[in-house]
Amino acid sequence: MKKCLFVGSFDPVTIAHQNIAYDLLKDKIVDYIYFLPVNSKDKNKVLDIKKRIDMLNLIKKEKIEVLNIYNYQENGWFNYYVLEKLKKEKKITYIIMGSDLFLKFKTFLNYEEILKKYKIILIKRNEIDILKEIKENFGKYQKSFLIASNIYDASSTKAKKDLKENKNNYLDEKVLDYIMKNNLYN
Repeated sequence: MKKCLFVGSFDPVTIAHQNIAYDLLKDKIVDYIYFLPVNSKDKNKVLDIKKRIDMLNLIKKEKIEVLNIYNYQENGWFNYYVLEKLKKEKKITYIIMGSDLFLKFKTFLNYEEILKKYKIILIKRNEIDILKEIKENFGKYQKSFLIASNIYDASSTKAKKDLKENKNNYLDEKVLDYIMKNNLYN
């Protein structure tokens, strides 16, 4: 079974996050996905983990599970050691990563070990040439990468901007209802 970890702030979880997971499962690229919301460098700009877990639970369906980072790391940060714990416990072999985060991948602790042990599913964004980045920076690890065929334009940043303008182009209705009921992002 191909189990996959989808790490991010998910602040808030968008239709793009949802569609990425659904498409990877539907296309049988992976068999099971674990969402793992993590803390951000700027703690003042992200909701607490519980609210983000609540939102993720609203969009999950069969073959999707939401994990709590605090079960693996007391400060809520994601790192190589959290990944190793999850690999041992959940048998994870794939990681989903947006191309924006991929540009910072060489700064990850033990990034070469990650490339030896895991397949990285890269999610395209229009402005980033992923193939060029792989060839220029990860030549000997090219087989560690899978590039998702779809481009997913929605982002949490765009969703929050929409919310401030009383629009919704990027959120599932259940997530939007949760945000409104809990008076989030005001």
